[in-house]
Amino acid sequence: MQIKKKDDIGLILDNFSSYAKWDPSGQKLYLVFADNKRGGQWTLMNYNDDRFSVHGRGKDYLDESEAFFEERNSVVSFLWNNRAALKAAVDPSE
Repeated sequence: MQIKKKDDIGLILDNFSSYAKWDPSGQKLYLVFADNKRGGQWTLMNYNDDRFSVHGRGKDYLDESEAFFEERNSVVSFLWNNRAALKAAVDPSE
């Protein structure tokens, strides 16, 4: 999967269930990818009402709670800033 423009990230979001795992207890889809800036991992979550949130954790940090995105452009911008790690998560063959 190529991520050369923000529209490519939109396609990932539109097909999130193809890349994510299901959490039956939380009733959400989730995708884990590297947090290269802080040396841990991000978990991107998608709820049934199409809301997205993110949570970070690592050896030396743990975000207090999920951060919900108010609009789709915010999710896309966050993922654009982390596109190398996202690409590795959605296309592990590369």
